[in-house]
Amino acid sequence: MAEDFAGIAVVQPSLMDKAEARREFPVRADAATFADRAESGIQFVSRWAGILAFVGAVAAIAWLIL
Repeated sequence: MAEDFAGIAVVQPSLMDKAEARREFPVRADAATFADRAESGIQFVSRWAGILAFVGAVAAIAWLIL
């Protein structure tokens, strides 16, 4: 019985064969839309707003203590 199965090799598919390669390209990579420009501006302002809020909170606590 073992001789019947000795010649059969089982090949397992590799992880690279199982993975799907998905690449999403923008329709027009050269043109920035109004939403893209607004988003970059909002990200810049919100980044500084967080820092200023932290500094303001620390200054308020220091003013209350001193």
